[in-house]
Amino acid sequence: MPIFIVTVVLIATLVVLAYPFVVRRTWREGIDDDAVDLAQRLRRARDRVYEEIRALQQEYFLGNVPEDEYRELLRTARRDAANLMRQQEQVQQTLEEISEEVEQELQQSTAQTPIPAKDDPTRP
Repeated sequence: MPIFIVTVVLIATLVVLAYPFVVRRTWREGIDDDAVDLAQRLRRARDRVYEEIRALQQEYFLGNVPEDEYRELLRTARRDAANLMRQQEQVQQTLEEISEEVEQELQQSTAQTPIPAKDDPTRP
């Protein structure tokens, strides 16, 4: 029976000690997952625009699309691709800024936490 109690206490202690590391990693992965998901959606949308451009070029070279319409559709598709690329860059930049802010706040909170001296009477 004492071995069982010691085992339960040891497991509970390990869970309590590991909890902050697991929660922080999960929280950060959640942010990364959302950003990665958004970046993938933007990339897929941009790939669709590129595919539209290729199809449009084929249709034009086959003579199925008049030149005026081809130029207008091509200009619109290129503009869409450029907008998607800008959005991808903004997502990446925002994610980097958030990571930097989190790191700075973590460093500040670590620097502000006083470490009691060994002979400090208020130390537990």
